[in-house]
Amino acid sequence: MRMTPDTEQSIRCTVSSCSCVRFKPARAKHRSCDRCGHGWVVHALEKLQAPPSPSCGPVEVALPGLVLDLSSLVLYGAQAVPVRLKILLDRLYSVLTPEQVGHILHTLGWSLGDYVRGYMLQFPGGTVLDRWVMVTPEEEPLVLRQFLRFGETRPIVELMTRQSPAAVNRPSDPELRPAPKSCQSNICAFPERDGGTAGNIFRNSGNGSHLLTGLHLPVFGSSHQGD
Repeated sequence: MRMTPDTEQSIRCTVSSCSCVRFKPARAKHRSCDRCGHGWVVHALEKLQAPPSPSCGPVEVALPGLVLDLSSLVLYGAQAVPVRLKILLDRLYSVLTPEQVGHILHTLGWSLGDYVRGYMLQFPGGTVLDRWVMVTPEEEPLVLRQFLRFGETRPIVELMTRQSPAAVNRPSDPELRPAPKSCQSNICAFPERDGGTAGNIFRNSGNGSHLLTGLHLPVFGSSHQGD
């Protein structure tokens, strides 16, 4: 699979004790790295700027490319969506066009029906699911904080924080390396897979900044497996 020149910089693991420079999905568990064993979220966070605090800082526009980046934290390699993250994704998708939402879901291996339901009924090959892979309880606070960047979702995350402070305000994992301040939100080359690529999606965000330029995505097939 062809990778862009900066792939190794893009998908680097953020666990401080880990030397993994490029996420490679495990064959059976796509959200785990075959090289280091750490999850997709702690790799992808390297490409996302630290979000603003709940009470201050400017909000960002929910551009399709950035929403795709954030959606990948939740949907990539997963078969179910935790309720709080589903609520936040629904709010972001409400400001996109149906075509843009469809592209995001298809790119990440989801049908619209499965997403609306909140979980997949079966693998692409037709095998009925009896267990589901999703964002882990340890990953969820890291993902929730990323929704603070958008005006559409910041108030919801703040409310979730008041209702369950541990959900978002959990102390940072001391082993996680913070993303560099200069790092732009641009998961520009998705993980390696044995299949082809889904092509370039959302090449230009509409305001001149390039989001996911040269994005290469795995093609999901009947090789999906559960835990």
